[in-house]
Amino acid sequence: MVLKLGKKRGMGFCLLIAFLIPIMTSCSGSRNHLRWISGGSYKAFMERQKAVAADERASKENLVRSPEELEKMGDFYMRQGNLAMAFLNYDKALRLDQNRPGIHYKMGRLFLKQGMTEEAQNEFLEVLKFNPQHAHAFEGMGRVFFKTGDLERAEKNFKQAIELDRNLWEAHHLLGILYDRQQNYERAILQYKRAIALKPNMAVLFNNLGMSLLLKGDYEEALESFLEALRLETPNDKVYNNLGLTLCKLGRYEQALEVFKKGGDEAAAYNNLGYVFMSEGKNKEAVVAFEKAIEIKPGFFTKAYENLKKARAASLPSSP
Repeated sequence: MVLKLGKKRGMGFCLLIAFLIPIMTSCSGSRNHLRWISGGSYKAFMERQKAVAADERASKENLVRSPEELEKMGDFYMRQGNLAMAFLNYDKALRLDQNRPGIHYKMGRLFLKQGMTEEAQNEFLEVLKFNPQHAHAFEGMGRVFFKTGDLERAEKNFKQAIELDRNLWEAHHLLGILYDRQQNYERAILQYKRAIALKPNMAVLFNNLGMSLLLKGDYEEALESFLEALRLETPNDKVYNNLGLTLCKLGRYEQALEVFKKGGDEAAAYNNLGYVFMSEGKNKEAVVAFEKAIEIKPGFFTKAYENLKKARAASLPSSP
């Protein structure tokens, strides 16, 4: 979720507050052969080649694989990021045996990854028919409703998932984002902290915690959270910009400018600083910052020109 700063819409500022929304956890996508080998993954590369060759050989020989074998092939293709082949193998497995809740769950994840929420929901419901206490299926249902904007049902399903398994850090995380959307920052902060207790090395959790603290007005604590996010994942442009905004809120504008530079280029940094000044009513300082942005990149920052006009107009004394 990305929130533009400021209360007024259409002001065209480039500074963004960014929540980082997770997607369904999966391994990295397919790589070309050179990257596999040069990355020191020669063994993995050879295993991949063998698996693909075996699958192609089975297809040519029209061999009938068991549901277990098809599921393993589907898992292999999911790890490779080949969603089409993963779907094909999972679908074949279910055609042979519908009573496979594990495969239904994986199909649900796959559909959700593709944005096919109705299909994903149907698969998770199939899982719950087999096992009404399947925590991950409830989390999957929560994701479906979250994507479709039904936050009430999403919250209900995430809570059910956590009640069944309190170690589901992603359910806590998504609940935090859900509460942020509702501007319920206290509850969001609680959920982010619970997710961090389970997964203390995830930069995204500290960034989103920092955003809730920032929006709540707890600037010092937000600062610490963003610094921890950067310790875990550097560089990260979104976190740098969020950190820069926090420093502005603390009145540390020079430090904020340097941080904004790390989150973009110098012109963008001055434009961001100018926006913050203007949002705080410091229009003379805003004019200076916007002029500097334009000086660095003349003709490029059209939004900076627009902002400059607004700041200049606001800085003029009102007529009697």
